Amino acid sequence: MTMPFATPHAAPLYAALPYHYRNVTKISAYCRCDPKGLRQFLPPDFEVVGDVCELFIMEAPDAGPLGSYNEAGLVIPARYGDLIGAHVALEYVETDDSMAAGREIWGYPKKLADVPMTVTGNAVSAQVIRRGVQLMGMDFTPGGNAIEKPVMQPRLQVRSFPAADGPLPDCYQIISNQVTGFVLHDSIFGTVDLKVVSGPQDPLEDLGVIEVLGAELSRYDFLLGYGEVVKDLSPSKTKG
Repeated sequence: MTMPFATPHAAPLYAALPYHYRNVTKISAYCRCDPKGLRQFLPPDFEVVGDVCELFIMEAPDAGPLGSYNEAGLVIPARYGDLIGAHVALEYVETDDSMAAGREIWGYPKKLADVPMTVTGNAVSAQVIRRGVQLMGMDFTPGGNAIEKPVMQPRLQVRSFPAADGPLPDCYQIISNQVTGFVLHDSIFGTVDLKVVSGPQDPLEDLGVIEVLGAELSRYDFLLGYGEVVKDLSPSKTKG
């Protein structure tokens, strides 16, 4: 039996891996937060590493078979067991295939949102708007000091799916995912005017941002491939 990479069988929503991203433009705000605020965004058994997180908004004009879309998110340095990396705690994308692939393959917590970005030279303005609420706003201006960035790879995610026949998850796996083929074209430090607002399903203000330490505009390519199942915690099922 031939099995498609994704559903629906007759016309899969997304193609098989890998995905080659080219000419990505991303603005990142590195924020010192209340560690208790950061902790509540992590899954059980994950530990916060430090008190600095990254809020980002990016434009991906060429994501291979995923086409073109914009994305934003919250990334928190974290530890799982002996593994140290970072957990993408919230993530927003504009297209259904990028959302479904991210959730189903690696456990990225992607939701649909509008993520408009305007790039004028090295000045960038971007927003995240979900269900009528502007959750995030960033206005990046070049000209700032370099900052020491926390470790942000590999990504440590939880791939979880509800069961069709009961309350326990059908799949609950800890996934490690490391991008490869990274080519940095440009990196510019600067300042950012950051606005963070909570929505009904998006408690961004609970981060408890204390200060913005610095911001970066980066342009790069990378290859997104398969991850690794670090631990399979999927509940065993017994059928009566």
